[in-house]
Amino acid sequence: MTEVIAPSGISVCKRCFGRCFAKMGYGVSNEERGIRYLPVYSQTLADHNISIVDDSKCDICGGIFLHLQELANLALEASRDFQYSTFLVGSSPPEDALKKEKNLQSVFGETGESLRKEFNREVGKIIWAISKKETDFTDPDITFHYDLQYLQVTMKIRSIFVYGVYRKYVRGIPQTRWIHSDGNGTSVEQIIGEILKTETSCDNYFLHGAGREDVDVRMLGNGREFIIEASNPRKREISLQYLMHKVNESGSVEIADLKVAQKSMVSALKASEYDKSYRAEIASENVLDAAKLETAVNFLSGKDIYQRTPLRVSTRRSDLVRKKHIREIRVENVSGNVAFLVLRAQSGTYIKEFIHGDEGRTNPSLAEVYGSPLTVKSLDVIWIHR
Repeated sequence: MTEVIAPSGISVCKRCFGRCFAKMGYGVSNEERGIRYLPVYSQTLADHNISIVDDSKCDICGGIFLHLQELANLALEASRDFQYSTFLVGSSPPEDALKKEKNLQSVFGETGESLRKEFNREVGKIIWAISKKETDFTDPDITFHYDLQYLQVTMKIRSIFVYGVYRKYVRGIPQTRWIHSDGNGTSVEQIIGEILKTETSCDNYFLHGAGREDVDVRMLGNGREFIIEASNPRKREISLQYLMHKVNESGSVEIADLKVAQKSMVSALKASEYDKSYRAEIASENVLDAAKLETAVNFLSGKDIYQRTPLRVSTRRSDLVRKKHIREIRVENVSGNVAFLVLRAQSGTYIKEFIHGDEGRTNPSLAEVYGSPLTVKSLDVIWIHR
């Protein structure tokens, strides 16, 4: 912790001196407070060799309050091409100025406010008066942040988040791009995101899904929940109906139940865990024994299984053994060496590995109990139980 010591030999303006008493009384400016308390504390100022000087010579603010209008103009110009309804001002004064201010205010008790707080308020008043936008201290559309040492402003634009559910009707489409850039193939994320990007003029987009299906697995039934994020949007007024219509024209991905979401919903969505039901088309090298398959299915319904991280994802996921529950399985149809199964399993179950065994990494597996190798020809998610 930095030790606070009384200042000696510094020069401050009336505003910075008056800010030491900002919590004492209302309806007056800090500069007026400085004028009011100057005769009261003249001896204290002299004892600490503190000089009252013009704003431009102040060791704390450096005359920054003489430039409020031009600094507000920097923010207004930077945001000229952005739609926004609310804003907030933040700032970073030089560290040396903050240290001197802390030392100065230690002489006069704990009744002051910071240079940062006053600057943010005063610039915010000017931005509000010109832009007619409202201040939002919780979740503003734009945050203007001032570097008071170099007199620069940067903007943080609040992302737009849209919640919905998607269905994926074709195989071979991943949920997200491998790298978040354009031109690397089609994905659910791109099919939705490129239209969102056009509508919002955002810099980029990111799809946050409630889990994911494999690239060769269709997502049917009631659909998978997702939130699509538009990063650094220039337009905030979008038609969710139009977005849904344009995405659904693709024929490969369909979205529904769209609504504006909040950032806080993303973590809750990604943490959600629901049972899922699947339809699996399985095959054997030889003609399937329907009775034997039925016996194996009945044995595994309602059982716990143990799955070591599958070989196909072992290079990018931790090598763990996970206990999962197979709620139920039923045989839908058997024809020759092909069968269709419908099964419901706990969230996070590797269904393909449950069926073929993954070289013994899933135990027990359907192939193990059946007694012959089985492969998965196709797999669909047909319902998410939420």
